[in-house]
Amino acid sequence: MDFATFAENNREEIIRKTQELVSIPSIEGTPRKGMPMGEDVDKALNYVLDTCRELGFQTKNLDGYAGYAEYGSGDEMVGILCHLDVVPAGEGWTKPPFGGVIEGDKLFGRGTTDNKGPAISAIYALKAVQEAKIPLQRRVRLIFGTNEESGWRGIKHYCEYEEMPTMAFVPDAQYPVINVEKGIAQLRLTRHGTEAKTSLDKPTTIEVLELKGGHRANMIPGICTCRLAGDAKALHSAADIARGLNRDPYPRIEVSLEGEVLTLSVMGLAGHGSTPDSGVNAIAHMAQVLHQIMEAGFTFDSEAVTKLLEFLTAHVGLETNGKSLGIGYSDEVSGNLTLSIGILRYEGGKAYVDFDIRYPVTKQLADIVDPIRDVAKNYGINVDIGHTNRSLHVPEESFLVKQLLSVYEKHSGEKAKPLSMGGGTYARALDNAVAFGSTMPGEERNIHREDEFTTITDLLRNTVIFADAITLLAGK
Repeated sequence: MDFATFAENNREEIIRKTQELVSIPSIEGTPRKGMPMGEDVDKALNYVLDTCRELGFQTKNLDGYAGYAEYGSGDEMVGILCHLDVVPAGEGWTKPPFGGVIEGDKLFGRGTTDNKGPAISAIYALKAVQEAKIPLQRRVRLIFGTNEESGWRGIKHYCEYEEMPTMAFVPDAQYPVINVEKGIAQLRLTRHGTEAKTSLDKPTTIEVLELKGGHRANMIPGICTCRLAGDAKALHSAADIARGLNRDPYPRIEVSLEGEVLTLSVMGLAGHGSTPDSGVNAIAHMAQVLHQIMEAGFTFDSEAVTKLLEFLTAHVGLETNGKSLGIGYSDEVSGNLTLSIGILRYEGGKAYVDFDIRYPVTKQLADIVDPIRDVAKNYGINVDIGHTNRSLHVPEESFLVKQLLSVYEKHSGEKAKPLSMGGGTYARALDNAVAFGSTMPGEERNIHREDEFTTITDLLRNTVIFADAITLLAGK
């Protein structure tokens, strides 16, 4: 039986398993005993391990942090790494984000492509190899992480306590092969100071009641809202300024003035923070709106908000390359640095933003953080380092890259070269791993935005491609 026949014979089971896994809202939650990432992530982990046991693989749950399923024998090991957690659904869905709804060839839901659909395809790819009785010289281990989207504690736990693969691939990007991944730095920039040096009695002073946007640092925010209070004439002027910055289709700006409260809502286009030019950042455009209000002669009551807005306007604006921050780096191997604002909040007398930065492999973390701190201190802004990850570069001539390229060329009919990307996958947690799939070049699956989807074609095609990859990497 060839792998395409296997995938077709198991079509309904592969679809059903994907739907059931997608129906688990596995966003990292409150830790519980034995469930370090929360109950829903734990349900997802147990679901895939139960599925793997039912298919005849050896499994192990690593204290709720990660898990794996293994098949075959040999001293060396081929790893396939997937993650089972997802980012929050966010706004704007036209389908239930955890419904697994099918329309035509499309299967909708948060995690369908990032990364649950590929995980199911990898499981059934290994089953296809098992049923075909392919002789193996290396074990194959499916490794499932649990908080790839929010800190990597799961895969770090695996790396600390378990055997490392000899080589591995991660179906969490695109084909043909991603052998270069930029470094990742997520930074929080905070400005304290509740009251500005002004009086609320002045008609030009506007009180900031609320300012918020975004869900995660690595998501391009699709909406940002601000509630303002003050003199009626000042609010009407602010409303007119905001309306004047409305654009079709984005940024779309909605204005609501009720009594002495003005609500501004900026709608952008959500997406993945590693590709900031693929979306429209609602926070960046809200900063533009509020700065225009300040430029018109109005003053916000919060010094924290004022200084943060001044900083963002002068040194970020609508840029996505970090140039005005002094970090506009680029290199031949990995391309340009990217910067995305993921979160904006004003609460408890402080205002802060979270940056998601993907930087070239020839730069170090200090090359990113130090220039930003130098600029930020002029505005009284503190810079704290959050999630970071090293860059990755596996040589093009390596056995791993060459074999995976040959699999892609077999299925696409095209010669290909490996690629660089800003996205971060589990590949960088290992010494000899690359991203391989799960989407073809140019395909859009709405990752990290509303109506994320995979296709039935994707699920079956990836099952076959992954099975071929396992055969080449682990077979005799």
